Formats: sequence, structure tokens, C-alpha cells
Amino acid sequence: MVKLFPDQQKDFVRAEPKVFAPVNGAWGRRGATHVRLKTAKKTSVLRALAAAWRNTAPKRLVEKFQTTSQGDGRV
Repeated sequence: MVKLFPDQQKDFVRAEPKVFAPVNGAWGRRGATHVRLKTAKKTSVLRALAAAWRNTAPKRLVEKFQTTSQGDGRV
């Protein structure tokens, strides 16, 4: 499970519905998203994890991450 913003969740689910699905109930409406690891590709999981991390990490750390990795999504 990854915690995304609702608009991010919609994008992930729309792009790969066999991999990503909203969690049932209020948590799912707020962005909690199931990740089906058996059908997921590593790059998809990494993108979702990076997005969830950026959503909750301190802004200074996110800025440092984007500067050092040049925003390529690598964690």
C-alpha cells in the first residue's frame, strides 16, 4: 500500500489498473492505494514509492533529493 494524493491515485490507477487499485472506504478516497506486486514492474513500484515519499517527506529533504538525483525518481 502506498499513500498518494487522490489525483495521483487516479493517474496511477488509470495508467495501470491491474497493478494499482484504491483501498476500500475512506482511506482509499484519501489516496491509500493497493499495489499488486505480482503484476507490477519494478519501475512502476519505484515511481509510486517515490511519489508517496515526496508527499510526506520534509520539503527540504525533497528539494535535496531532487537536486542530487536530478529529479529522475531514483530513491
